[in-house]
Amino acid sequence: MGVVIKQSFWGTVLSYLGVVVGYLNTLYFRAEYLDLFQIGLFTLITANAMMVSPISSFGMGSSFIKFFPSFQETSRNRFFSFLFLITLIGNVLIIAVGYSMKDLIASRYVDTAPTYVNYLSITAIIIVANSLFDLFFNYSRTIMKVIFPSFLRDVYLRLGSLLLVIGFAFEWWNFDMAVTGLGIVYSLAFVFLFTHLIVAHGFRFDFQSSVITKEWRGKLVRFGSYSMALAGSFAIINNISYDQITAQLGPAMNGIFNTCFFIAVIVEMPRRNMSKVLSPVISSEFAKKNMKEVDSLFKRGSITMSVIGLLLFIGIITNLKDLFDFIPKGSEFQAGFWVVVGVCFTKLTLMVSSFAGEIINFSHLYKYNLLFQLAAAVVLIILNYFFISLWGINGAVFSYVIAILFHIILKVGFVWYHFRIQPLIKSHFPLFAIGFFLGLAAYFFQPSWHPVVSILIRSLFTTIVFVYLIYRFRISPDINTLIHSTFERFLKINLPK
Repeated sequence: MGVVIKQSFWGTVLSYLGVVVGYLNTLYFRAEYLDLFQIGLFTLITANAMMVSPISSFGMGSSFIKFFPSFQETSRNRFFSFLFLITLIGNVLIIAVGYSMKDLIASRYVDTAPTYVNYLSITAIIIVANSLFDLFFNYSRTIMKVIFPSFLRDVYLRLGSLLLVIGFAFEWWNFDMAVTGLGIVYSLAFVFLFTHLIVAHGFRFDFQSSVITKEWRGKLVRFGSYSMALAGSFAIINNISYDQITAQLGPAMNGIFNTCFFIAVIVEMPRRNMSKVLSPVISSEFAKKNMKEVDSLFKRGSITMSVIGLLLFIGIITNLKDLFDFIPKGSEFQAGFWVVVGVCFTKLTLMVSSFAGEIINFSHLYKYNLLFQLAAAVVLIILNYFFISLWGINGAVFSYVIAILFHIILKVGFVWYHFRIQPLIKSHFPLFAIGFFLGLAAYFFQPSWHPVVSILIRSLFTTIVFVYLIYRFRISPDINTLIHSTFERFLKINLPK
């Protein structure tokens, strides 16, 4: 268990460090040294690669996670080597299909981003590198050695992108070379991980296929297809808007949308880390058929994440005007104000919905998660087609909000229908009232100070008042316990219970 805790701790640290690097790159360096067209093109290249990568891997990474315990230790590398070959074949097929459709792809962007076709090879390189990296990352998870792989995924890739922009700013290379560098950065991530596994953990391929029987091939096809569809639909939800915005409006508007979208995603960050901690607990209680405890975790997770998410939501929205006044090209990024608001709202709603998706995933009805996710992806694509042409990037965020809310309602409704549990408790209502009135007060507090000073003072005031009210009205027992332990441990103050 000590190894798990250590790996989880450093994984969390690295994920937040990656967010800091990402914010620095997105809100300063890219905004300062790239024009909006270039920002949008950078985004499109990686977004399209991230959409295709889960498909090209045929779900082999998830298959290894699921089935490796069924193999003896001596035959696991043989099993993994077989999956590696399948992943290579999948990438060859996808790249071949993409090459045969090159003219069709070019026609999609001919009016708005005709230069994108020149970078299709970079997209292809990232697809291959990312799918192989994901496969070996999952191998690292099975041997509980994920600190270095997490560093590569969460920090190195963002640092690499940052350095490419810095090099462009100092005229060490031109924009075309910077884009080529994206392919190199992703390729090196795989090379570094592969080399690390060989040197530090003695990884070796074993291409004897005797362990892969006809029965196992059938299992791999079924579960791999499921995993591919699940990961692919998730990637579509997260990336398709960048593609559709570029095709209809051009890379410049995509650059604004991407930057404003990134500002908002931090609202969801605590949920990702709480999910890592609580998912094994939820799975264990499901196995025991202890639905009373599952219900308790569902509700406690919801109110705790709602508190954290609402504070982040208020902090971002109330400081948005000053943030746009401070960052480079802020006057142009202001066109994405409603993008930030919409994405923040969906991420907060996701926090409130707690772990509905995880509960479904750990039940015998887990395949419905795929159905709901595919439905949300289809809804998003269709709505984007109509609303982007009507309202531009505001239409894109409107489509995103509707699709995600639809997805959340499906999951929460399904959990209620089948398990008779839901995430809301009475404390949610005073919490939302506190958030509404405090957010309103902070939003209209707009002194004519330097933007950074305004952000710091407003954020400090909001945080102190919010935390006091949450504590005073006992909104979340877990938050109150955390506040008590923090004061006792670091300030040596015993607060009244």
